[in-house]
Amino acid sequence: MRKFYITTAIPFVNAKPHIGFALETVQTDALARYHRLFGRQVRFLTGSDENSLKNVQTAEKEGIPTEALVKRNAKFFADMHDYLSLSNDDFIRTSSEERHKKGVEKLWQACLENGDIYKKRYQGLYCVGCEGFYTPDELVDGKCPEHETVPENIEEENYFFKLSKYQTQLEELIGSDKYLITPKTRKNEVLSFVRSGLEDISVSRSRERAKGWGIPVPGDPNQVVYVWFDALSNYINALGYADPGQLFKDFWTDCPERVHVVGKGIIRFHAVYWPAFLMSAKVALPHKLLVHGYITADGQKMSKSLGNVIDPEAITKRYGTDQVRYFLLSEISTTGDGDFSYTRAEQRINSDLANDYGNLASRIFKMMDTYCGGAVPEAGKPGSSDDELLSSATSLGLKVKDLVEKFDLNEAIVQTLDLVKLTNRYVESNAPWKLFKEGNQERINLVLYNATEALRIASILLFPVMPGKCRELLSRLGVEEKDITLAKASEWGLLKAGQKISAGEPLFPRIDRNAGIPNTEDRIQKKAGKMEETNKAESQTKTGEIGNGKSEVAAEELIDIDYFKKVKLRTAEIIAAEKVPNADKLLRLQVKLGGEIRQVLAGIAQWYTPESLVGQQVVIVANLKPAKIRGLESHGMLLAAQDKDGVVILNPQRKVETGSEIR
Repeated sequence: MRKFYITTAIPFVNAKPHIGFALETVQTDALARYHRLFGRQVRFLTGSDENSLKNVQTAEKEGIPTEALVKRNAKFFADMHDYLSLSNDDFIRTSSEERHKKGVEKLWQACLENGDIYKKRYQGLYCVGCEGFYTPDELVDGKCPEHETVPENIEEENYFFKLSKYQTQLEELIGSDKYLITPKTRKNEVLSFVRSGLEDISVSRSRERAKGWGIPVPGDPNQVVYVWFDALSNYINALGYADPGQLFKDFWTDCPERVHVVGKGIIRFHAVYWPAFLMSAKVALPHKLLVHGYITADGQKMSKSLGNVIDPEAITKRYGTDQVRYFLLSEISTTGDGDFSYTRAEQRINSDLANDYGNLASRIFKMMDTYCGGAVPEAGKPGSSDDELLSSATSLGLKVKDLVEKFDLNEAIVQTLDLVKLTNRYVESNAPWKLFKEGNQERINLVLYNATEALRIASILLFPVMPGKCRELLSRLGVEEKDITLAKASEWGLLKAGQKISAGEPLFPRIDRNAGIPNTEDRIQKKAGKMEETNKAESQTKTGEIGNGKSEVAAEELIDIDYFKKVKLRTAEIIAAEKVPNADKLLRLQVKLGGEIRQVLAGIAQWYTPESLVGQQVVIVANLKPAKIRGLESHGMLLAAQDKDGVVILNPQRKVETGSEIR
């Protein structure tokens, strides 16, 4: 079986994962799953980069040991496996695993023995955010072009790697596509950088400046290995480079396709430094480098200061894992920049998944139940009016394979959704409900069989994008896991007549764009009597009264302790905020309360912008009955204080776990 090895970059763990890295992991996972679908033996690696100076500085700010910070934060990245439904075979940590430390030492020794590492004194401009040096010409207005910060002027004696020695080899390697960089614009950027003349690079830091954190340079305990020399080697260390066995042979030395997926901000390290280190150490090179762009939030660059950083875990809880995966892979260009907005996410989920794919499944299941006794019918001989659907469905698999191998995930999804739309039109034009009135059961059987077969094929080809929902749908059709393959997606007529169909609940309930919750949930809550009238809600919450001088409770209206104990105050984190249309005072907040996401309306729009609230930890009344305000549900009340200067929301003195009880 042909082998395929694919990796994400390993991120610094100075903060929790953001939507940008979620995009990278989901892209890489989809590629891994597609190649498994194509019949290949895949190994997918991700991990955490823990030996950077950024991690040390963050730990110092928090007042905790660096080891404690990286252990805590690495878990946040490892947890992405569950909430993003990742299929990685391994997760490597660079600060705590012996396989990595030994691999770094071996790579260093190999480069040293090849005469490519030497020691000299150096002065340069260093960006801690990038963990890299810049020349004055590379700065923009004196700042790092990536992080827009002024780099430090560093002078110390370090070990250097003879990068200049490999200029000609790198130019030939990249120019000939032996190391294929996608997209071509990124390849051209790298070639331009290489042709401008390569200088030797520092590959160590003084132990003092590194605050004692990192892997010591072999034979020199006063120096630690440069984080990028250290981190890049994770790709081979996870395969056992330090003590090579069958795994290293299968997925590196003899593997016909070794692929790295990275963001454009770290392309130089992967496209230039990494192959040079490997050439020096006489280790096989990677074959391909896929470079993705950045994600903005509603058109703005994401940053903590702007309060618009998107938490991937929060949005999966809001919309669902597969819905988020679908949005990232279909909406965001595989190789370009993209934008995330809640509005666009809801539009895409409703349009493509609820209206097209989910609706097709629901219609087929319902008609199969109504007209065929809830089982796959016996199909007759197709006619000319069926040719387009059959031809489109059976040829789609190879088209998707070709697009995926070119890293065009967007177009692969578009073409698969085109089959879904074509099937919807096929059902509509053949109108089984009319055929039923005419008593044409033979044609009903053929139409529904064809539509269900097309749905089966589309679901197999969407499986790498939405593994959970597609597995569920295919299971309802009686398709076993072993049959979720490209080969089976290229065959027609595999559904067995008489197979019972399990309709189940709708796969993708429509999202109410006003409330941000599925309509089914809204109906359930209404039936349970949890919705209050608007006027009642406004009297029990301060959202409509803050700032108008009204007092909620008169000072003399005292309550006893038992009454007070009924009020549950808890901490929550605001993960999204936006203005309520046609309401000057109201903001609609999505808050994380422990493991739950709630919507809370608050009348603080004249004192806070939505952007400034995201990421803040606040206090809410957690056991307040849900209420409707201007047609929107509000489940909880935000606490705030008011004086002559206006309103301020209440924040804990330090961050605590969301959902913590206020005593």
